[in-house]
Amino acid sequence: MAQPARVAFLGLGAMGLPMAEHVLAAGFPLTVWNRTPAKADGLVAAGAVRAESPRAAAQAADIVLTCLPTQDEVRDVLLRPDGLLTGFVRGAAFVDTSTIDPTASKELIAQCAGHGVDMIEAPLSGGTVGAKAGTLTMMIGGDATVLERVRPVLESMAKNIFHIGGPGMGQTLKLCNQMIAGAQTIALAEAYAILHATGVDPKLATDVFAVSTANCVAIQQRVPVPGVQPNGPASNDWKPGFATEWMAKDLFLAQAFARALDLPVAQTAANLQCFEQSMQAGYRKLDQSVFGKLLIDRVSEHRA
Repeated sequence: MAQPARVAFLGLGAMGLPMAEHVLAAGFPLTVWNRTPAKADGLVAAGAVRAESPRAAAQAADIVLTCLPTQDEVRDVLLRPDGLLTGFVRGAAFVDTSTIDPTASKELIAQCAGHGVDMIEAPLSGGTVGAKAGTLTMMIGGDATVLERVRPVLESMAKNIFHIGGPGMGQTLKLCNQMIAGAQTIALAEAYAILHATGVDPKLATDVFAVSTANCVAIQQRVPVPGVQPNGPASNDWKPGFATEWMAKDLFLAQAFARALDLPVAQTAANLQCFEQSMQAGYRKLDQSVFGKLLIDRVSEHRA
């Protein structure tokens, strides 16, 4: 029987940690690295090996995965003096699950190819809930044969895996996904602020929206009123399924990418300004739906 692929996972944040836990639980020998070493303690206690550097992580793996905040961190982990490129073993595959600029992703894939490393992009959808449940959606950009090599590892943490096309295409689709998701969040914030101002029952309104043309993922998961959805962020101190700062970062990337294509994206630009208002109000780390609280609180202040 063939031995399972050795896996390294770098980036153990809100998404990466539960993803790495699924990889380990699936029986893959796992090496982990994180800028804050303590975040790996639980995985090490469960049987993973802690690497002292990205290079050491790559040297111990056949398949390397990263889940990092921005392209700057991906580039650093890859290219730093003790980075992944100095440690990849022959025939290694590299999967970046971060959401980054499509052009930057294409450049990194080309750099890896120049060093004999097969890299694909696999940005995610599903938030921390999907990461913990192992039900993420992955949007793959890059060589389909590399995807098939790493698919058993990806299936340990993702329910839906789509090969979108060549390098950059997975990231492009992810940014478009975020444009739509962000628009839903802001639309709900504005609608529920109006409901609050006029005294319409938000639970009744949600029941109506759920069977009307307003129905969407945000209606199902992110109503910005505490008590309406017991498992939603609003009812749990706005604990992030997807933090405001992450959505703002993704919409900034989407806007910049659209600008490079000479395409106007006025709604995305307006939505980005709303998420920036949330961050200025101190809600950077809270769920993206907290913008609804900002508007509803404004209504309450005007009534007082």
